[in-house]
Amino acid sequence: MSKPILYLLAGNGSAADWWDDALPHFRHYRPVPLELPGFGDNPAPPCEDLAAYAQALLDLTEAGHAIMAVGVNALLVLHALQRRPGHFSRSVLLAPVGAFLWERRLPKLMAPKPLRKTIHWLLAHYPTLFARKFSNLTWTRAQYRRMGAGYARCRAFLPHWDLVRADTALPLLEWVADRIELVWGDQDNVLGVRQAAAWSAILARADLTVTLQAGWGHYPWIDTPAAFVHWLEAGGAGFVAHTKGGRLALATMAGLPVPPALSLTRADDPRLPGFLASQPDAEWAIRSSSHGEDQADAANAGLHTTFLRVPAAQAAARVAELLDGGLEEAVVQRFITPVLSGIAFVRHLAVEVEWVEGHLETLADGQASPQRAILSRLGEPWQRGTFPTAHGLSATQLWAFLQRVLRAFHYVPGDVEWAWDGKQLWLLQYRPISSYGWHRHLTAANIAEILPPQPSRLVEYAQRRAAGSIPAIMARWDARVLQDNEPFTALYGGASYINNDLFLARLADWGVSAGNYSGEIGGATPPLRWRPLRLLRSLPVFWRMLRVARGHLPTLERGLQRFDQELATLVERRADGQQLADWFTRFYVFVVQGNLCIASSLASSGGALWGRPPTAYGQLDDSPHRLPWETDPGTARPAPTRLPLQAFPDWPLPVRVLHTLGAPGMRGWYLQVREWYRDNLMRVFFRLHHAMPAADRDTWFAPHPDRRERNGSFWQDGGEGTDEAAGFMIYPGHTQGVLGHDILLEDTLDPGRHAQYQAARAVIARMGGRLSHGATLLRELRKPSAVLPRVDAAWIGREVRLSDGQLTLVE
Repeated sequence: MSKPILYLLAGNGSAADWWDDALPHFRHYRPVPLELPGFGDNPAPPCEDLAAYAQALLDLTEAGHAIMAVGVNALLVLHALQRRPGHFSRSVLLAPVGAFLWERRLPKLMAPKPLRKTIHWLLAHYPTLFARKFSNLTWTRAQYRRMGAGYARCRAFLPHWDLVRADTALPLLEWVADRIELVWGDQDNVLGVRQAAAWSAILARADLTVTLQAGWGHYPWIDTPAAFVHWLEAGGAGFVAHTKGGRLALATMAGLPVPPALSLTRADDPRLPGFLASQPDAEWAIRSSSHGEDQADAANAGLHTTFLRVPAAQAAARVAELLDGGLEEAVVQRFITPVLSGIAFVRHLAVEVEWVEGHLETLADGQASPQRAILSRLGEPWQRGTFPTAHGLSATQLWAFLQRVLRAFHYVPGDVEWAWDGKQLWLLQYRPISSYGWHRHLTAANIAEILPPQPSRLVEYAQRRAAGSIPAIMARWDARVLQDNEPFTALYGGASYINNDLFLARLADWGVSAGNYSGEIGGATPPLRWRPLRLLRSLPVFWRMLRVARGHLPTLERGLQRFDQELATLVERRADGQQLADWFTRFYVFVVQGNLCIASSLASSGGALWGRPPTAYGQLDDSPHRLPWETDPGTARPAPTRLPLQAFPDWPLPVRVLHTLGAPGMRGWYLQVREWYRDNLMRVFFRLHHAMPAADRDTWFAPHPDRRERNGSFWQDGGEGTDEAAGFMIYPGHTQGVLGHDILLEDTLDPGRHAQYQAARAVIARMGGRLSHGATLLRELRKPSAVLPRVDAAWIGREVRLSDGQLTLVE
């Protein structure tokens, strides 16, 4: 019986012979070292982008085998899995590159090409200069020579630094669902385990485990090849990342203040007695840590019992009680006795926080009406209420702590449980937010011009998946967009709308009034005033935006050609609807990023001084690809016909020079590019429509069930003027029925009434917080719901109507 293959892929500068020391030790696997184009002895030239490298990796490997990859090339494994899920049977990634690229010093250091070339030359000819970076151990002369020879032969080393950027590294990786094993060594002098929490947030839907290996550096297969191979073949799994216990462990690795915790899969775990004895005076919290809880798409909050203030003598019994109920894991955590505690939904732009005196158990269970405030760096009107200093805790301290937690998890918005014991803040829990209506400004403007109120399932699928990745292109001129981590579109009532906060945050940072933006989108926005000093400091950003956005325009033709060829290849392979939908998602990111660069070029064009050339609109006589709602590939099309892509407009030399120099007066020429781009997009959409197999058309071309019903601009949480005293909307929707029967009227938001909530048409509670477990559950159920403290008792048993949180009597 042949051995399974394990592909071996080292990082930038590598060659196949870097693995020579490890190869003789393999027993279970047949190791196959890889050299990508431009690496080692691979004669192919370096690839032009990460997508091409991902495809090259797929072409070099057979499906169904394992891979071990390191550093920057571990990132390519993730890109390959995003393109072809399940291609690798096992993916072990050592110290992957990609997190916090805009904050790390090394990418900034390697940005100037002369310095990059110098370092490359030194690595190739004098590798011992970097010995302490390679390893804390001393290698043999032969090992250093082999390392240097790999760098010398690597033609991809220099361009790789241009390809792996903050805006290109991570798009769509949150949708990778394969099993991924992440590994760091505690002696790694290049990339440390503090990045593990960030990667758990980046790979939000992967079946993810994390391992911290004692004694490992960045090159463990060279340091201790036999031990490395033994670990790899033994399949030593680390801890599961996407659980309550896993995220607490990750937060601890990231240096956050977490009460000591231990995750257990059995009550008689030999580690438990020593852990309890290490803090003899402590009480304990015993909490569920199920694999079905706290996931990116389903929190399932509050469905399992939590035991608080448990004496050490009862801890094992409580753990057994949880595990006997079918849970995979339980967490034993030191119980903090706070004077103030709460739940915060945290994003970089704002913190929506609820808090109570003492412990937050009544808040989490929906048994208390907490104090509430929205804190925002955008100021009014994003802010609501205040967080008054209490027990020595100020709003500034709380904001800084919550933003620190957010950063550890790569700025992915999170549901944070926190406690203040009078001296310090503690992190009790972090989990991703599965569904929430932020106090975020949305608009139907622009999107209503190009998509029907009920776009096809295909468009909505791509739009939702691409929303978080599209803004990355803006990081090329302002990296703060990656910290804000705002999606391009956001949901209201299940339908997608443009997220104004994404753009308004940039204007606020630049000191620019919101007036021009609201005019561009054709909708109202909250006011932002001019700030001259910020505006002056932002001049370098404006120059970068002009240079990058204009420089991106000539690359659009090559991108269109590549995606058009990918579509043709999928058609040849008889791709099914799901494969086409995933391809369309990648294409959708490209499409909108291109439009953002065109829009930025237009915004900085300074009029049409240099003329207005004809556009594609003057050549639509024979254009079967142009029709109403043409931007939805699900829209019915005429019969297939040959529609080749059109070449980029042939600009005269003076215009090309003006464009390169960033001269004003180019608006007419950029309008020509915009219409050329749109016309070519419609040609690709035409082909995609006809590429969809007949068996899948009813699924993907059917209208999405959630209709876009709001017009103009509005707040995602249901509008202004809604405060806690008058109640608030939890999830929007319109429904009618008998109050107390069809529409439940509850005293509190109790997550234990999951079945009753699911069966009801709508749910109204007299008491509860927006951030409680019950409210989270109702949002995940997409159940029209609200907290309304003053429901007239005389309405019980009568026909009522609930519309976006407003309850009225049907006469």
